[in-house]
Amino acid sequence: MVTRIHRTLFYAMLVALVLSTASCGKKKKGFFFFPGLAGSTPAEAETVDLNPVDTGSSPMGDGGLEMTYPGSFTEQPDPEGAYSGSLLEGEDGDTYGSGSIVPPAESVDSLMDRLLAALAGWDAVDENGYSLISRQDVGNAPVPTETASVQIRVTDPATADAVRNALVQLIGSVDGSGDVSQFPASGGTTSTTVFRIVLQASQDNEGHAAVLFGVTTDENYANVESDLAGLVDGTNIGPSGSESTAITDELLAASPPRADFLFVVDNSGSMSEEQNAVKQNALGFFDRLSGLGLDFRIATITTDSSKIRNTGFTSSRTQFESDIAAGTNGDGKESCTYYAEKALASAATNAQNAVLTNGGGPLGTVAAALRTDVPLTVICVTDESDAYTKWDGSGSNSDAARFDINSNIFLSGAYTYYAIMPLDNSGQHGSCSGVNGSASVTSNFSSGTLSVAALRMDQLAARTGGSVSSICGENYGAFLNQLADRTAAGASSYQLSRTPISATLKVYVNGVAIEATSNPASGQTGYVYLPSVNRIAFTGSLPALGTPVSIAYKSYGL
Repeated sequence: MVTRIHRTLFYAMLVALVLSTASCGKKKKGFFFFPGLAGSTPAEAETVDLNPVDTGSSPMGDGGLEMTYPGSFTEQPDPEGAYSGSLLEGEDGDTYGSGSIVPPAESVDSLMDRLLAALAGWDAVDENGYSLISRQDVGNAPVPTETASVQIRVTDPATADAVRNALVQLIGSVDGSGDVSQFPASGGTTSTTVFRIVLQASQDNEGHAAVLFGVTTDENYANVESDLAGLVDGTNIGPSGSESTAITDELLAASPPRADFLFVVDNSGSMSEEQNAVKQNALGFFDRLSGLGLDFRIATITTDSSKIRNTGFTSSRTQFESDIAAGTNGDGKESCTYYAEKALASAATNAQNAVLTNGGGPLGTVAAALRTDVPLTVICVTDESDAYTKWDGSGSNSDAARFDINSNIFLSGAYTYYAIMPLDNSGQHGSCSGVNGSASVTSNFSSGTLSVAALRMDQLAARTGGSVSSICGENYGAFLNQLADRTAAGASSYQLSRTPISATLKVYVNGVAIEATSNPASGQTGYVYLPSVNRIAFTGSLPALGTPVSIAYKSYGL
């Protein structure tokens, strides 16, 4: 619970004290703080105007966008050509970034579609070397924004800055902004073939659009995950010249957050390759939850039965490993949503008159075992479209499902829905192929009936505050780790009073600043920030109950 909120407003002081200096031809705005006025101070960060300095506006008209980046990055010299933004270099020689103005798309969703399609079709990427880990709308961002996380495997070994530079050129070629060349001299230290990329597409209502991204090697990602989040999580871009407010939220350390999880695993015959990948990553997910200090339990059902596997909800690593191995002898009419709803329901029909007593397993198996006031997260894993309509008692296998995306048991119960499912290269519902096999959205329905009959799990996830990942991707573990972090933050009591510019976020426990990390050293305390719920969650050694916690940051607006 927040016991006191310090809001130190610097508007008059900013006029006199914020310095504007020329850096790489752009306006740079530093943050200035006065020890003693607000107690705990935000982290060091820099803000740069992404628009051309000669006009003070973007190519799309007056106004524009500015980007704030963490103090762990430094600006590099601008390249030549059609580039209006900032190149960034991390501290380790293996992490690089970029933020630039681009021509607008029809919407921010279309802008992200364009980016992901270009990346998936990039000729430098090896066959089946593109893996979409996640795609997420950032609802509380200062500017309409989507973020995405991708893993790529390139044909020839390269350094992270070489990949960054090539992506800048790729973006310029596909959005029509033009050629870019003469990048800074190479400084990358590790040459490899597998990279992690975090992307952000932002576009305001006046048509000012920007693309931010960070690149690091796959092996290095865990070391710089928080730095990349501080660059590309949707909170660090705003209207040019925006004034920001210094805020400190004062709280007291609470008991460990609690959370329950329901896995719904496709056990049809086509899932053998995908189930192997899920099993390989499931224990990492379990360990991530443990590292976040969660009091958690996990239950597992299948896409043809609501019966909880083995002995029910478990906190045992060994039992979870057994539960998730659901086999491949199940019914081919897969429906994550029908059997999750059946397991959670108390009535034999829903509001749309779907019959919830068909198929395997009894009604309400999970509902009977839920803990009071503990949030539930539903995680679907399937390689086909959701065949809800084949179970709902409508009498037709090709009509619309008797299920309302906007009014259902998941929304009324505040159950967050996630799915590892068939997604095309841009992250939309569609067939795909990859290292873990192929997935088809037309196996349960013909192409002519698909748009009507298939229940859209991606839309349900978005509606409940969840997200989706591609079943064809190589790295399920990365998505499950993101999911674990979001659940821990959502279940925590450490709610921020305003949306922060996360590059400025700094957390103090009993007056001592702690590191932003999901994996602190043994005996140490860290934290993660999740913009989707605007909360932090502690990692590692949790603060003792009642310990003072201060969260300092800058925020756009009041």
